[in-house]
Parts: sequence; structure tokens; C-alpha cells
Amino acid sequence: MRSSSSRTAAVLLAPLLLGLASWAAQGRPPGQQAAPEAPPAAETKTEAVKVRVLENVPSQFQARIEQRKRALSKVPAPSAGFSPHALVSLSKRWANGQTLKIAFKGGDANLHKQIADVVSEWTRYANLKFDFGVDPTTGQYRQWQPTDAEFAADVRVAFDKSGYYSLVGKDSTDPEIARPGEESLNLEGFDKNLPADWMGVARHEFGHAIALEHEHQTEGACDFRFEDDPGYVATRDGDGQYIPDSARRRPGLYTLLGGPPNNWPQAVVDHNLKDMPPSRAYPTGPFDKSSIMQYHFDAFMFTSGDLSQCYTSGENLVLSDLDKSGVASVYPRAKEAIAADDLIRAKAYEVMSKAEALSATTKKHFNHLLEALKK
Repeated sequence: MRSSSSRTAAVLLAPLLLGLASWAAQGRPPGQQAAPEAPPAAETKTEAVKVRVLENVPSQFQARIEQRKRALSKVPAPSAGFSPHALVSLSKRWANGQTLKIAFKGGDANLHKQIADVVSEWTRYANLKFDFGVDPTTGQYRQWQPTDAEFAADVRVAFDKSGYYSLVGKDSTDPEIARPGEESLNLEGFDKNLPADWMGVARHEFGHAIALEHEHQTEGACDFRFEDDPGYVATRDGDGQYIPDSARRRPGLYTLLGGPPNNWPQAVVDHNLKDMPPSRAYPTGPFDKSSIMQYHFDAFMFTSGDLSQCYTSGENLVLSDLDKSGVASVYPRAKEAIAADDLIRAKAYEVMSKAEALSATTKKHFNHLLEALKK
């Protein structure tokens, strides 16, 4: 969901805001609007900044995800605590100890090895394995093609689409969300030139690939400034981007991101920025502004500017300590923890495999997950 230069302009709020994406986001009420007489320093920052292309999964994936969200909203909860979103989150996680097949389209073996070496750091902490299908004779890595009739891999990496993004976890092989001939993760331009922050971008997108959401969508964590300052008069610069008006009143994120270069409708802004209850990279633990799953946002995007707990002076490029312990809790190694986790998943899969509101294809998908869990 971003471009190939810096991850700040590449990952979420970097040249193309998701991998998470997976993502049926719901929002909390907008934060308090900034007063028209905002401090000059903050206004100057707003005027100077150019709105970047933000991370966002392509429209065909988002439409399918929204369709599933509507269908799941009709599914009766099997017990307390199993909201439609909770069911989706559980269904996106891979099985503990599972080996995920990774395939590439484009790029050479040297690039594939570089990416594989960096993103495999996740498997040091999560009870998962990555299989890149390296041919011991040729040194070539597993490939996938748009003409594939069946999924060649669980994670299908491309370099030729716009931006950086990833589907979240098992969405990559859910027939209602992805097709065998479609990428599930994109790293635009990596095959042409690696950006300076490429390792952070790759780690972040593979975090989504193993079913981690965005940390900034933790409930109540970020005070995004969604609304315009009261009385704001729509004003644009030479590039068509919205800027403060003659009275120095500022446009909010709905207006800013609704214009060039993102052109997002409000629903897409909400999907990518608002709280997802419950939604964050990890199900437990404190909000972690240092997480690899937390993007760098410009100060003008928050009601409290650079004082916001979500503001960071730069982008996060490495796994934080809480990333390591968090992903270990999502994919535990202890037998007791795995057994308890499997019981919860089985209950969710059973409900979804029998839900009348879901399509036959979707029910078959969840029944397959249930059967796999029993083996």
C-alpha cells in the first residue's frame, strides 16, 4: 500500500497505506476538533506537508472483505465474546506450528533471498515456519503466476502493483477474498531498486501476512483529527491538495485524504485509520508505539499534534520487544497453550461452517479449516 521510496511514504502512511490488512475496521467518535486559533507552529507544519499516498489494499480485495463483513454481521455469536470481528480475526490466524509456503512473481533469486532472510525473523518468535521453496540445484525460489488455477503458495509476493500492502493472514487463501492468480502481498519496485527502508517495509507486510493488524487501530490509542476546523472553507493548492484556508483553518483527514493523491471516500479512511474493536497487532498487552505494525504519521494528523501518544519522529524499522513477545503469544509453542487456542478456533470455525448467512464457498472454507484443526 505504498510506493517504492521511503516506508513513511510507503507503508500505511507511506507511499500507499495494509499488508494488515485484513480489515473490517469500525470507528470511535472523531477526536475533538482543533480550534481555529491553533498555534502558528502547528499550522506551518500543516501548510508545508504534502499529503502522501497512504497504504491501502486494492479495491477488489477491500470490496470482498466488506462483503464478508456484512455477511458475518448476521452470524449468531456462539458465546459471549465472539463478535463478528472476533470470528474474522480468529479465522485469519494460521495454525500453530504451520509451515507457510511463500512464492514470488518477478525479481531474481538474490532479491528473494534478501527478503527471505529478513522476514524469517518473525519465525524466531512465532510458532510458524516459512518455506520459500528453494531448489537446491538451481538456487531458484518458488514462483507463482497470474494464470495459476490453484494457490501456488499461502503468501504470493509481487513487485509490479502500486504501493506496499498485504492481505491479513488466511485471507490470502480464502476463496472469497483472494484468487490463485492474484498477489497477496506487494512490494512495489523492490525488483528495480531497494528503498533505504526496505527491511522495515518487508517486516511490516509479512507481519500482516501472519495475521497481525495495525497497532495504530488499537481501541482508543490514536487521536486522529478526522474533521475540518469549524468554518473551514475548502481551499486547494496547485496540485489539487487541500490546504488551510485564508483564515488558517485546517482541513481534517476526511477532506485531506478525500483529495489527491489518495482520493479516499470516508469509508476507506475509517477502514484504515479508525479503531477496530478488538483490533491491534496483538490481543493482549499495552499499546506499543515502537511496534513494527505501527506506522509513522505526521503530527498534523492528530488533534494533539506531536504530543499524541501515536506520534513518532520516524518510522519503525525493526521488531520491538513487545512485537517479539506479542507474536509469541499469538502463536504459542507450549502444548497447553496450543490446545486451549485450538479449542477456541474450533468453536469459531464450526459456527462459521454452518452459518446460513454465509455462502457455500465460505462455509466450505471454514469447514476445511475445522477438519484441518482436528488432524
